[in-house]
Amino acid sequence: MEITVDDLIRRVKTNMEELIDESEESIVLSVGISAEQYIREKLPDAILSVFASAPVTELPQTDCASSLTPERRSDGSGRVWLPADVWRMTEFCMEGWLQPVTSFIDHTSPAYELQFNPYTRGGIAFPVCILSNEAGQKSLDYYSLPPCIENHRVKTARYVAYPRPDGDKYEIAEALVPFVCYTCAALVFEILGQPDRAASMLRSIVR
Repeated sequence: MEITVDDLIRRVKTNMEELIDESEESIVLSVGISAEQYIREKLPDAILSVFASAPVTELPQTDCASSLTPERRSDGSGRVWLPADVWRMTEFCMEGWLQPVTSFIDHTSPAYELQFNPYTRGGIAFPVCILSNEAGQKSLDYYSLPPCIENHRVKTARYVAYPRPDGDKYEIAEALVPFVCYTCAALVFEILGQPDRAASMLRSIVR
């Protein structure tokens, strides 16, 4: 669903005000005025935090298969350069593979070195994808296709982008909105020097 930044701010403020006693006028003033700026600044962090633990099925995904141009290597492996806004790859599949990759590795994985050996690398039955970020350019190395295949084509490729508003709106699954708002409220209470209230907000998040 699409939800406006103003609506998210309103919901975060409502969550925060639940913990504020009417006699605490200075805090009420803070929540009503200066805290709004903090809420706006912390929304992306709150969304990222929630997205990091949410099921993939609840995340907004972008299909980028048609925009990727594989760079084939002679051994059957290859590379594609990813869009700049990729935060989390969720699926990648080359034409000729028997199944897509949904779990990706990086250079720290024990499986990384195995991809340089033709007998231990990923193949059409159990492919492997390695994500890299070189000088700000994100890439994906795929392993692999039979060396005899000349034309490499991407069948499917999907990712979750960094959460940025589209105009004044975010794309967030309805079920995740409460978690985003409570998380954002906790981050703001931390800024305001109220760790106990921040902890109360986090305890409100029950999956």
